[in-house]
Amino acid sequence: MKKLILLSAFLSLSLVSCGDDDKPQDQTPPVTQDPLVGKWNMIKGEVYQNGTLVQEADLKPGDCSYDYYDLKTGGVKDEVYHDADADCAEENYAGTWAYDAATKQATLVDAEDGYTIVVEVISVTASDLKIRLISEDGEALPEGIDFFTYLKK
Repeated sequence: MKKLILLSAFLSLSLVSCGDDDKPQDQTPPVTQDPLVGKWNMIKGEVYQNGTLVQEADLKPGDCSYDYYDLKTGGVKDEVYHDADADCAEENYAGTWAYDAATKQATLVDAEDGYTIVVEVISVTASDLKIRLISEDGEALPEGIDFFTYLKK
């Protein structure tokens, strides 16, 4: 199993401070946060068929640490999987990621072989991310099937 799903995204939120002209204004520049940047542990997966939950799974591989995406600034990603049958040996699929805010779709591409996953960002907070798989290596999911992954920082 090369991939369960992949995530990617550049989503920016700006926090802007407004002040009264008669009061001294905070000289700190606005803070731009990118809530998708960081290490995201793959916690849970759900499969739906025609809107009905048909399978749910904890994504932790045995006694190993959770598999994860490490989404870095500049569109660089590490996608790390643990092999429970080989003393939790790690395999990293380094590559790139990008996010299209208009479609809420993230694209992750492995550097080694160009393997590409496209996901829709359903929701994101500072510590939780929910994504829906759109396509895996150019193949769309069958009609009526939805696969969701829940991730935590």
